[in-house]
Parts: sequence; C-alpha cells; structure tokens
Amino acid sequence: MKQTHSYLIPDYYPHFSCKMGSCRAACCEGWPISFSLDDYYHLMSEECSPELRERLDRSLHIKLSPTPDAYAEIAPRYDGNCPMRLEDGRCALHAELGDGALSYVCRLYPRGVRQENGYECSCANSCEGVLELLFSRDDPIEFIHQELTFDVPAPAARSVVFETLGREQEIRLWLIGQMQNQLLPMPQRLMAMGHALWALDEALSTRDEAQVERLLRGQRRMRPLQPQELTQGHLDFGLTIAKGMIALLDERSDSIRQYGESALAYFDHSFLRYATARAHFETVLPKWEIWFEHMLVNHMFFARFPFQDRPESLKDEFIALCAIYALLRFLGIGWMHDKKDPAAFVDVAAAAFRLVDHTAFDRYAAHMMKKLGCEDWDRVHDLVSL
Repeated sequence: MKQTHSYLIPDYYPHFSCKMGSCRAACCEGWPISFSLDDYYHLMSEECSPELRERLDRSLHIKLSPTPDAYAEIAPRYDGNCPMRLEDGRCALHAELGDGALSYVCRLYPRGVRQENGYECSCANSCEGVLELLFSRDDPIEFIHQELTFDVPAPAARSVVFETLGREQEIRLWLIGQMQNQLLPMPQRLMAMGHALWALDEALSTRDEAQVERLLRGQRRMRPLQPQELTQGHLDFGLTIAKGMIALLDERSDSIRQYGESALAYFDHSFLRYATARAHFETVLPKWEIWFEHMLVNHMFFARFPFQDRPESLKDEFIALCAIYALLRFLGIGWMHDKKDPAAFVDVAAAAFRLVDHTAFDRYAAHMMKKLGCEDWDRVHDLVSL
C-alpha cells in the first residue's frame, strides 16, 4: 500500500532521473533480479505479447528455497546481461508493461528507502547516473526533508542493536560533516573522522552523554595526522592490500575484475609508474577530492554508516570505509593512467559500488585488511595516503 511520509533526503535526490537505455553499464548487469511472491504472481497475471511471454518462460524461475520476500528470480545470461534487456538497453518488462510489472528491486533502484529509526531515502553510487549527478556539483551535499510516496514492504526488524543514546541520525550526520571538512586533504579528513569515531565509540560504550554532547557540538577538537611523503614501502604495502581486495573481487564480481587486474598489471610494483599515474589522475580529474567526498558522503548516508545492520564494531566500520576509499583510489588511478575522459572514472567507480552495494564487500574487506596488517592506526594512515 502506498504511503506518504516526510523523508530526509540528500539535496540532489529530486534532480535524479534514470538514464534508461543510454547507460553504458546497466544496473542489472551481472546480478540476479529477485521477485517477491506478490510481484511474481502480479507479473504472471499480466497480459503481454508472445515475445515477452517467451522471454519470461525462459528466464523467470522460482528459487530453490523461496521465501515471500525472495520467491523467484531472473538470472543473468552467460555474458552477464539480463535476459529482459532489449538491444536498445531498455528493460522489456518496463517497455511493454510499465513499472508496475517490475520487481520491487527494479521499481526502486537506485533509490534506497529506509523506514526504521526515521524515514530516509537516497540513491546508490552503483548507478552511473547518480555519480554523474554528484560529479556535476562542487558544493557539499546537504540534507533536506521532502514528502515522498512509496509502496514498499514493511521493514524487517534490525538484527543488530547499537548504543546510540537515541541520537543515531544526529551522530551519522555529524560524521558526514567530518567528511565534508574541505579545509583538509581527503586522507587527513578520513583520519580526522576516524579519531572522531574512536572518541564516539568510547563515549557510547560508557553511555557518557556529556562526552557525546561535547563531540556533537564540536567542543572537543580532533587532531588529524599530518600528510606524509610516500615511499616504495608505502606502495608495496598498498599493493599487498590491493591484491587481497582483488582476490576478494575475483570471487564475487565479474564486473570489476578487469579494472583490478589491469591496475595490478600496470603498476607492477613500480613506484615511478604509480607516482606518474597518480599525477595524471589528479591532473585530468582536478576535482577528484570533491568527487570522492560526494561518493563517500552519499555512501555513508545510503548505508547508514556506521550503524549498519551487521555485528561489526564502529572501529571496523571505519576500516571498511577506508577500504572502499583505497579501492576507489587504486582502481581509479590504475584505470585512468592512459585516459582523459572523466566518464572512464565514472564507469570504474560505479562498478566498484555495484560490488559494495550488492554484497557484504566492506564487511569482508575490513577483516581482510586487518588480517593483512592494516589494523594499526599508522597502517590505515599509510593506506589512505596512497
């Protein structure tokens, strides 16, 4: 049933529109499309052309272990494309029957609707149209309230309960504010936010309401680490982490593997190659720090960082965010070493977030990074400085 509420949204949200068939990489590429029980029977009752019915008969299957929320699915073809995708890039279901025939996932994507602990809505970075919209602006993302109407299932109860002293949304927006401090270079911003998160974790674990209040009101100053000169040792350590992440990608994502393997092959542990590619990246994308700020802020809001519904500590969530940042830098610098078109970076960044948003990548990445030695504060600083 459709319901209208006042949602907290990023200020770009009202300006987003789907690129339809003009996407370079479709959102459905490489991923199965799940249908709820209601969506499945609604679709099966639709009258459609013989051509569309034949596509559905070949492609839509009831899952081996169906549930009311995930009853059937359309699996990708051997080449990763959705079998419902037309030659012009549009969805055959949407083109013939309208969005009412789509699954809940396809109707909403890339929108993420959150209705527990406050109504929120934003868009995922895994959509290239969202990234292009973010990269078209210089000003920090602001958050506003707007009435929106959605027909979404009732949200499941959260399985992980965090101590927030009833200030979860306020804390999350405060951490986003740390990320938007444009007086600091991006690596120092990340580390300053890490300091803030460390202090917050201690205050919340002891239920120190006065300390939480001082933090949120900016009455306790955070000292960011100073920039450091990069060496071959930093690169070797960063590439060790990168190889671990690429191995993780090989298990979970075809869409991004080529980017990672291409970057590793190009760098080949050469500090000169990396430094040259890094300088080229920052020259052809002079606003790269603004772009990274927008991507990380949008991801933090979309994922409800650091209070995501999984049994991870706030410190591990910070390490996971650093893993995402390092992955974006590594892939971007490596892929762009011989390119000048910003669209090439949009493509690799959207592919990275398709992995992050559609899997538990950042959860696995945090444990993997710690296993490879990126648990020490100085080591995290080394990684994000690359």
